[in-house]
Amino acid sequence: MRWLALALLVPFAGCYSDVAIDDPDGAPLPWDAGAPRDAGTRDGGPRDAEPPPDGFVPPPGKCVRGAGVDLLFVVDNSNSMAEEQASLAEELPSVVRSLVDPPDADGDGTPDWVPIEDLRVGVVTADMGTGGFTVPTCARSDFGDDGVLRTDGATAIDGCRATYPTFSRFDPAGGSSAEEFAFDVSCVTTVGTGGCGFEQQLEASLKAVSPSAPTAATGPGYEPPTFFGGTSGHADGANAGFVRDDSLLAVVVVTDEEDCSASDPELFNPSSARYGSTDLNLRCFVHEAEALHPVSRYVEGLAALRATRPDLLAFALIAGVPPDLATPAPTDEAYQAILDDPRMETRIDPSMPTRLVPSCDVPGRGLAFPPRRLVEVARRLSPARSTVQSICQADFSPAAAAIARLVGTRACRAYEE
Repeated sequence: MRWLALALLVPFAGCYSDVAIDDPDGAPLPWDAGAPRDAGTRDGGPRDAEPPPDGFVPPPGKCVRGAGVDLLFVVDNSNSMAEEQASLAEELPSVVRSLVDPPDADGDGTPDWVPIEDLRVGVVTADMGTGGFTVPTCARSDFGDDGVLRTDGATAIDGCRATYPTFSRFDPAGGSSAEEFAFDVSCVTTVGTGGCGFEQQLEASLKAVSPSAPTAATGPGYEPPTFFGGTSGHADGANAGFVRDDSLLAVVVVTDEEDCSASDPELFNPSSARYGSTDLNLRCFVHEAEALHPVSRYVEGLAALRATRPDLLAFALIAGVPPDLATPAPTDEAYQAILDDPRMETRIDPSMPTRLVPSCDVPGRGLAFPPRRLVEVARRLSPARSTVQSICQADFSPAAAAIARLVGTRACRAYEE
């Protein structure tokens, strides 16, 4: 299955409000983003002694200048994703409204974050091909859509155009409404169904936003990842201009399946001598250790893109987590509870031995399967810069609110003690 990646980018030079935001009821402070702090907590709590090597850690205090946002949504486009894509499109306006006009959730008269004043949204699918092997449902076996920003619109939706720019821009001061902007975004993010049945959500997102050489955001020691066929990431190639050095980089994955980002293309060979004894549908599960990229590739790869500002990174997941395990305020304990829950165990379904046991099954929404690799990425990147929500909820509004809060509270360019 393919998925979709939306990216909202925000330019920084001279366009941010100097509004002090210090809301104690907001989400975790962005400067504790999975790295040791070189200053204390806002309330004078314990201090960590060492900052990350060569990394920037903002001091505690108020956010006085908002940052731009590069928000990458990775949306599964398999046969089972029609309702979920519609739910995502329905909630896009609320996400945009919340980012540009922050709520005051506790009613104290202070917005929960500095308004985002410029958004850019781009879309990629997650079809990364099948290593050159011909596989049912996978139309392009070599590179698939390859993490290149999408320009096709869903013309079956009334009002959608056939083509769109490489990415869309939203300037709240420019007169367009959040609803109009979100509708255009939904025309591109509604990628349809029938995509490749091997979902490689993590590989597609990393290739879409990774440069082929160091940048100001990565620092000089950056070692670019390589992808199938020895190719490089597209951030400074096909997708040039999308990911900014000084923006918040956020990735949002929307899927009802587990990630199958393959390191060994032979995994997709239907007649493989190495993997042929395993049903093609189960190979990603059975041969994860030897045929898939380790989760660390994506934790380290995403973190490296904001090495000089580790606070400017966020990761969100809407996937097959049972609804009662989703939490708007994630913690290490909450993420571990998700991974430890029996419903999240990956095991072959005895009633249908060509698939795994679903992690959630909601009438009218279909089945979803345990996204353990995806949850592990969120956990390792730290709860301070991630959120995990359930795709099995008929209403995506809780997920939309959690994503907006995560992005909004982290999109800070400058702090004041």
